[in-house]
Amino acid sequence: MDQNMEFDAALGGTEHLPHSANSFKFAASRSVEIAAMTESILHPSKTKLIFQCLPVHMRRRVMSHNSKRLPRRLREGHLEQLKKSGLPPKQKRPSRKYRRRATNLLEEYNRRQRRHVWLETHIWHAKRFHMIERWGHRLAYRPCDKAFRACYRASSAHCLVQDISYYIPIQIKGSVESIKDMFSSLTSNSCGLGICAKAYLNGNREGTINLYMPDKYPFEFIGRVEFLWVSYNSNEELWLFVHPAFAKQVDSVLSDLIDISKSDANNKENEENAIAKRRKITTKYSDIQIKTMSGVYNRFRMTGPKSHPVLVQTLKCVKDIEKFKTNVWLQHATKENTELFLEQKHDYWESISSVNSPSQLPPSLVVGLVVKDPRLSRPKKRTKASNKTTPTETESLLNIPQHLASSPIWDASVCEIIKDKKITNAQYIEHITKTQLVPGEVNEEDPFLPTIPIVLIQRPGSQNCGYKKLGYGSGWDIIIPAGYGLPFWLTFIMFGARAGGLRETESVAFETGSCYMPPDSEAGQMEEKRIELELKEKYFRRPPSKRVNFIKLAVPSPFLCPWNVLLKEWGNEKEEKLFVLRDRDMLHNLQNCIVLKKKAPKLDHSAHCLVPVYIQIIGKGNLKQHAMICIPKKSDISSREKIMEPHHPDGNVKLRKQKRDEHKKLLKRMQKKRIKLKTKISVKEAIQPKPLNKNKHEPSEYVKAMRELWLPSNIEAVRNIGCREVMGYLSQGAFSFSEAKSCGVGYVTYNAVMKLLDHGLNRVLVRNTTSRTYRIANIEIIK
Repeated sequence: MDQNMEFDAALGGTEHLPHSANSFKFAASRSVEIAAMTESILHPSKTKLIFQCLPVHMRRRVMSHNSKRLPRRLREGHLEQLKKSGLPPKQKRPSRKYRRRATNLLEEYNRRQRRHVWLETHIWHAKRFHMIERWGHRLAYRPCDKAFRACYRASSAHCLVQDISYYIPIQIKGSVESIKDMFSSLTSNSCGLGICAKAYLNGNREGTINLYMPDKYPFEFIGRVEFLWVSYNSNEELWLFVHPAFAKQVDSVLSDLIDISKSDANNKENEENAIAKRRKITTKYSDIQIKTMSGVYNRFRMTGPKSHPVLVQTLKCVKDIEKFKTNVWLQHATKENTELFLEQKHDYWESISSVNSPSQLPPSLVVGLVVKDPRLSRPKKRTKASNKTTPTETESLLNIPQHLASSPIWDASVCEIIKDKKITNAQYIEHITKTQLVPGEVNEEDPFLPTIPIVLIQRPGSQNCGYKKLGYGSGWDIIIPAGYGLPFWLTFIMFGARAGGLRETESVAFETGSCYMPPDSEAGQMEEKRIELELKEKYFRRPPSKRVNFIKLAVPSPFLCPWNVLLKEWGNEKEEKLFVLRDRDMLHNLQNCIVLKKKAPKLDHSAHCLVPVYIQIIGKGNLKQHAMICIPKKSDISSREKIMEPHHPDGNVKLRKQKRDEHKKLLKRMQKKRIKLKTKISVKEAIQPKPLNKNKHEPSEYVKAMRELWLPSNIEAVRNIGCREVMGYLSQGAFSFSEAKSCGVGYVTYNAVMKLLDHGLNRVLVRNTTSRTYRIANIEIIK
């Protein structure tokens, strides 16, 4: 009965429960129990060890002696238990790599940069990219993850960012007339607008020119150079941004033009003419000064439609420079480039901030801005930058301010001050955590924070919608003072930009249908030799049974395009010189002739001319590098049957077998001699050190002879070696994502194009070096 009376009154008992419960009082009354439970977990009794408190699925056998296997919150208690038990915790010996680490990492980094220059983002790239040595720099080649398709998607629909700070800036000071006269011997108006065209002189647009050796056009091509006119301190300056593959050549050519007396010093026969010529030229170019400014600037290249939103979110422009007068570099910069036109630049940048893609802006537009520290705008988590919803009026895009491109960044002393006075990450974190009213929240108008002058250069991308979609490859180039490369880079990455390397540079060039390294320049020839050496080494590392027999496939040069041999056969000329056709009018006329199947016009030096072409395969097949472009027969175009190259006899099979057998016998004899010498060798001879083999990596005579039998180095004919005439080669070939078919970029001889059009054909045959099948493909001229 007593037990029944303890029930609730609603159930017939005597106990009356309250209608509500105070949770705070309930937890307070149980605080002692909670504290005791927490204490028992953190400091359990001796009968139970720390790692035994974990659930079963988290327990591991090694936890008893390795505290790092435990969660961080339990490690301290576990170490105390080990000390009380009399067993000192065993410390793992550091690795040999850790023990041999440098005491001063900065000194070690400087030592490692003596041979190859590092970019400011090198450490970031070295942890995530495969690094290679090119052109005197240590550069990122490709990401470690499988990101080829992801990088293409970034360049076509999002944002791909690349560090191209290895481009070398060259400053040229002097009058516009003398600079124009000097470059008139290095360039040709038939290739496009000159360096002193009205579109470029005001500095609001960047241009590109094709440089040649003095008075050698169209032969001896140097390279394609980007240039920019800069007005600073009421003076006109020309800045060239040169690829490091031919930067030394450009610098030497320009220096020789200014100081021509060095080249004529040894000419004693024509001394009087040389002196007169020297006096004439020195007076003409005496006011021109050339200076290489390597390491002064960082240059990042952003490709894709989302590169504009990434820039808009990253760059916080300074409208009123008076609030940041404490910045030291402002005292050395002139008012002409900072204060006077800053408001106009800010307003123009705000007006174009809602553009969907950089391709909608005026082509090659140059914008000079002064922005706040990019660490201010960096998000806590990686997010994708989005466009603003407000539409942009067309008038605001075309109303370009007169001094939009002016910037104090072109003053070297300003860049040095900015680099020296840079705020480190530690100083930045200390400032925002200790000096602000709300720690972590930064006032953007804080005069302590630095302001940085930058220059933005718009890239229009593909403008030829004939064989590439319009606007692909468009984006921005950002020029930043040295020292601030990594803060800007990390902010771009946090706003959704995907990083790329040299492989992505080649991929973007291929997708836009442009030629990466032309074969008529020294840089292009060196690149071809490097690729040939790599492919040959890879080919001969394979066993003989796994090698492709190129002699049977009638492919005399599978790893190198023999342009000189091909031009000799098509032009019947003995001189080994070539050039790539870059005359825009001729290229346009030649493309019209291919479309309309008309005869090609005559050209001077056609026997030495290569024409850049873009190949699109029809139907199945995948084009590869060094594939052969051939002239088809009329029956090949309409035929549905496969066009196959017949097998060719290999006369070196018996020679290879004979040499291999002789080499095996020689090795056996040498082995027997070594065994005999081991028993007869004296102690004195054994103690003597062996002579060093200087040619350790040099292949033996037997290896050289066998390689020559597999791939003969002396190539005499390539045109008629197969059943179809060879007219050219592909320098790049792969599956094009933008065209959804296999495509290639290559060169054909001008005389071969004339023969193709004489037969009334506008299609070609393409065959890979490892295949016997000919594929039909369309051919278009790259303009």
